[in-house]
Amino acid sequence: MRNAVSKYARFDRNGAVDWAAWLQEFGPRLLLYARQQTRSEADAEDVMQEALVQLVHAVDSGNFKGENSQWLSYTYTAIRHQAMDKGRREEVRKQYVEHEQDGMQEGEADEPWLHSPEDDDYLRARVEKLLKGLPPEYAEVIVLKIWGEHTFQEIANITGAKLPTITSRYRYAMQAMRKALENDPIEH
Repeated sequence: MRNAVSKYARFDRNGAVDWAAWLQEFGPRLLLYARQQTRSEADAEDVMQEALVQLVHAVDSGNFKGENSQWLSYTYTAIRHQAMDKGRREEVRKQYVEHEQDGMQEGEADEPWLHSPEDDDYLRARVEKLLKGLPPEYAEVIVLKIWGEHTFQEIANITGAKLPTITSRYRYAMQAMRKALENDPIEH
């Protein structure tokens, strides 16, 4: 059923996967998630690219076990694993360095990872500050739920955490952000 219209896959007239169309539709969500998982825009782009190459290779070689509706979840999971691997490699590299690179770390912390042309800079900065104020595992659930449009079960599958853990993280994150906004409301 490769020629059928699918919410998750795009095919050209010859029945081949139209990766450009798929990436145009799902790329922004995937990049947002990669930004949340990494420390810089460059790392996010690298991790996303590695995950996409992994997906394309698995699909084109016939090694992908599952339907095309699973490509997106597969890619989120691959991004997460690539980011963890990249983080581990960086940590090992950092252990060999005698001094910390303060200037570079400060610059990376200021790079926005929630941005799009229509975003209002003030609101983006506030939401980003709220998310960065959360523990990473809570911010991850918020990004996957709200911007990734995943169900809690899909998030549990992507992260490897149990469903009750995911729902608790979401609830805690929303409460923490609500409290932060009560103490410092967004100006209109």
